[in-house]
Amino acid sequence: MAMELYVLSDHRLESIDEWQRAIDVGGFPVRLFTGRPFIELSGILPVQLGDRQTAFECGHWDLGDLVETYTDIDFGHRWKYTLAFRWTGNPYEGIAAYMAGSAYAKATGGVVFDCEEGKIISPERAGEIAGELERDIPMIEEALRRMTEKLRK
Repeated sequence: MAMELYVLSDHRLESIDEWQRAIDVGGFPVRLFTGRPFIELSGILPVQLGDRQTAFECGHWDLGDLVETYTDIDFGHRWKYTLAFRWTGNPYEGIAAYMAGSAYAKATGGVVFDCEEGKIISPERAGEIAGELERDIPMIEEALRRMTEKLRK
């Protein structure tokens, strides 16, 4: 099952380096890796979260597609830019996506549409969600360990 969030803004960062600076200013332990220019970003974006390699899908999107899909959401106005984030159920991917999305939204004066919560949230709230997911990692890993043990027996 894929999960998604979208950053909506009227300003766009010009480069991955500019985005990385925004992540660093936000204090997030995320490092972006890509050889593509930011404007061509589409598909898997490798990232490092702390000491862990992970990734999420990221690309430029058309707000019209969101408006048509989520007819019950008030997007506020016709935002000029939409940056889409998609990841699997891997919690590290989700943490990295929320952190990177939070920093991007804050740097562009934008907001985040969180599909899981089904609403528009602030960049700060996206950062908080990343922290909540990060705190849940030990519990998730323990549950997976127990399930694996049961399957082996």
